[in-house]
Amino acid sequence: MELPTGRGPSFKKGRYTEHIARLGAACDWLGIDRGRAARYGELIREFFENDARSRQHILAFSESCEIVDLFELWEHRVADFPGLAGRIRTVFNKGPLLREEENPATSTNRARNDAFGHLVAGRLLAVGVPVVAVDGIIARDANCASEADVTFRWSEMLIDIECKRPQSYAALEERAKEAREQIQRPSRGGRHGVIALECSVLVRPAGTLLESDSGEAAERLVSTGLEKSVVPRVELRLTNLILGLLLFARVPAMTRVRHSPILTAAGKPIHDFRPDSISTWLVVSNAQYAGPDVLRCLAERLMEPSERPIGSVAES
Repeated sequence: MELPTGRGPSFKKGRYTEHIARLGAACDWLGIDRGRAARYGELIREFFENDARSRQHILAFSESCEIVDLFELWEHRVADFPGLAGRIRTVFNKGPLLREEENPATSTNRARNDAFGHLVAGRLLAVGVPVVAVDGIIARDANCASEADVTFRWSEMLIDIECKRPQSYAALEERAKEAREQIQRPSRGGRHGVIALECSVLVRPAGTLLESDSGEAAERLVSTGLEKSVVPRVELRLTNLILGLLLFARVPAMTRVRHSPILTAAGKPIHDFRPDSISTWLVVSNAQYAGPDVLRCLAERLMEPSERPIGSVAES
């Protein structure tokens, strides 16, 4: 059963210069002057000011939103998890500029794999969920053990989250199975868990851009893609220790903002576009799970007004 995660799409709009400033603040926060986080700002500026239109220039805005999100989620929280700042710094530094340049065989996807776990934990903390461990690092005020990517406390329960980033539909079920087996390890002592899947690659094939008339329309396409193409492949393979799924996707988009009176050779108007980054979360409850309906409560928290926008829009 899919649970609602919002009262409707909301978007964070701002001038591209403001976004570049946030990227700069993120780099300053962790003392970074090179790596992918530092490079995105240059590419975005060249896109808007020099009409640069290489693949890296077109995708830089959406790629950089991961960096800004992590900065805004963790700037005032990371001190509660000793050692986590260094790992986020590695995430900012490492990995190729573009997701589609990742190569799992050579572990160039490691930085974004870790980033997804940090994003999940940060989002939960932002809506008041008491996260007690991230990437094996225990919170200062917590007294527990964790082998999971993320562990949070709910009432008297500790719940593990295993985070995966399948790179293809062929790998989707295998990664979900891997997460399920991690949660069910005897060393976990029967602790219940959630499988979090970062599905950006699945809903947006490499080399493509989502083109739409509005951010709202683009978000509907992404969330529908998750519901129809991801959920059916995974939900029937859950067991009674799994509360359900937490699905996420971030997709670069180009939104039509106005059209020129000049027509193409085919007689169609030429449109001007702005770069958008569309992200969405989908919470899926496991029908086999007989415990408390934690995921419904979690979905309701993600609906709260404090929820970070699902889309970011760069305006010139």
